[in-house]
Amino acid sequence: MILPQTIDVDYLWLSLSSSPDLDTSMMGNSIELSEDNGSRFCGKTIPEEIVIHIFLYVPVKDLIRSATHVCKYWHHLLTQYHFWFTRMQVEGYKLSETTKQRLLEETNETLVLRALQSVCGNYLHLNKNLILNPSGIDGFQHWMVRHGGDKMIVEDTPTGSDLIPEEAGLPTQHCFVTSYIASSRCQVVNLEHLGLDPCVIDILRPEIHISEWVSARWDCHSKSTIAVLLKGADDTQQVDITWNSRTDDVICRQWYKMQKVVADYPTGLKQITFTNIGKDLQFWAGHYGAKTAGSSVKFVL
Repeated sequence: MILPQTIDVDYLWLSLSSSPDLDTSMMGNSIELSEDNGSRFCGKTIPEEIVIHIFLYVPVKDLIRSATHVCKYWHHLLTQYHFWFTRMQVEGYKLSETTKQRLLEETNETLVLRALQSVCGNYLHLNKNLILNPSGIDGFQHWMVRHGGDKMIVEDTPTGSDLIPEEAGLPTQHCFVTSYIASSRCQVVNLEHLGLDPCVIDILRPEIHISEWVSARWDCHSKSTIAVLLKGADDTQQVDITWNSRTDDVICRQWYKMQKVVADYPTGLKQITFTNIGKDLQFWAGHYGAKTAGSSVKFVL
């Protein structure tokens, strides 16, 4: 819908009430409100359903920082769970029934509201890779590297194996390559530095999706291991994924996706450490070890 430059309240009302997603069952009800109330505009009362419908398409940061402070009426509308559940649907997020029930049973209403707003405003980095430089486009920037053999290197195009498949969704063909003695690269993700509140993570409990693409050369077997440490307030959990071109019934030179979904992890999660360790299995000089690309850790609702 395109609004005219000079807003006509009747036009606004009729245009929005024609929306198939808008509940207009209460539009006939007229209520007397003071002129300074947020439901009054140019001397006319705007039904609550229309006010809410407008708010569904206002940027979340503006709703939180500005709109909620305009008047008591707007503040009331914008602190209702129902509004934010609906806004989630508009943003394309869907909570599981378990998560929704956990939110409704939580007694800390401020925490629940912050969690819902964090999802709608994409402040939780949902579905976003938390690992920087995941394929080595920027060399070893953001990685702590321990070299073995003839050292780990980055290839801009895989040598001795197929190209990384399109389904990997990676922007380039860059990949890390290991040698005949194990080499490792490690990256620490501090969730609090990213603005992720452990309390919000605890109440939403998004899944943690860990993945990486791996390949062996056509002429040399290799292995690769992902070790992810999930550090919570009181304990630490380690998640391991191992790939071996000899024992995993793979075709050398093809690419495979190592992946695992973690739903049960420590409370008060504040740090994730991603480590990859790789080597060749035939002890050949040079860079015949596992090739890896697209290291990834994501929160997914």
